[in-house]
Amino acid sequence: MQQPLGTTGHATPPATAGNARALKISGLLTGVYFVVELGIGLWTGSVSVTSDAFHTFSAVGGVLVALVAGHYAERPATDRASYGLIRAEIVGALFNGLFLLGMAVIVLWMGAMRLRDPMEVETGPMLWAAAGGLLTEVIALRLLYARQKGNLNMQGAFWHVMQTFVGSILIIVAALVIRFTGFLAIDPILGMGFGLVLVWASWGIIRGALRILLQAVPDDLDLGAVKAAVERIAGVTEAHHLHAWALTSGKNVVSLHVLVETGADAQALQRRVFELLRGDFYVYFSTVQVETKCLERDEARAIDATWALPAGSGASPTEVARSGFGRVMIGPDRASSNGLYDPFH
Repeated sequence: MQQPLGTTGHATPPATAGNARALKISGLLTGVYFVVELGIGLWTGSVSVTSDAFHTFSAVGGVLVALVAGHYAERPATDRASYGLIRAEIVGALFNGLFLLGMAVIVLWMGAMRLRDPMEVETGPMLWAAAGGLLTEVIALRLLYARQKGNLNMQGAFWHVMQTFVGSILIIVAALVIRFTGFLAIDPILGMGFGLVLVWASWGIIRGALRILLQAVPDDLDLGAVKAAVERIAGVTEAHHLHAWALTSGKNVVSLHVLVETGADAQALQRRVFELLRGDFYVYFSTVQVETKCLERDEARAIDATWALPAGSGASPTEVARSGFGRVMIGPDRASSNGLYDPFH
């Protein structure tokens, strides 16, 4: 039996319509300024300003990817896509993370080339272009900041705009240092420093998107705690075949088998489990199978993180995992925060 459960508490992401509005305004602002900055760069012949204009263009691309992905994610479920296209925004986040990583590599490469062969730059156009960019970027960041919390798709767009914002600040700092000291290496040094920050930010987005696409247990859900809470319900003997994944940021799904005592009220216990998952663990949707005997204990051991050790084996969890029994549960040398095996750590 399946029941849709409403989201509760902090796990719910911001409204989709508000996200789209923020992305449209941010994309328009950065797009208009890209044209202005590119014109300044071409008019003055400043390589630095022209280079920053293309950084701004990358932010426009990142925002547009997030906007398109969010649009497709709104499509409802069909007989060909039973969850709709809700994960389109996660695909968009993965693309944006890879895009951001590519930009970081380019920034690091350009910085290394500039360090080897410093070049004279015109500080006047650099200052004017960067100051104008800061204005549009501050507005865009204010629109995106609150909405990127807990939403990978919005995080991708936010970090693209953040890249151009920090780039504008670095241009101002570099221009002033060059104007008053003549130290040309400051430009590539600052740029490479921020390139490393971009690598860190992009990896966070990529890792988060891959965890969702590979249906890993969400970071904000503790499977060990879920199992323990369900097994504390009177009448429940054991919880097994426990699986959890996220459809998208903030929408966690759980399925499990609940072994109950003979003669127990199965409907009442199922309702208790539903209420527990929704109220205590903010689960968006759950499927609970109530049974008096597990019919798939042996057939599905390799995909059951709660599978019990063979009776009387005396083996430790790690020994069972290494011996090929299919056990993927508690192992002291590869434990995650919830005590279960985690291939991502």
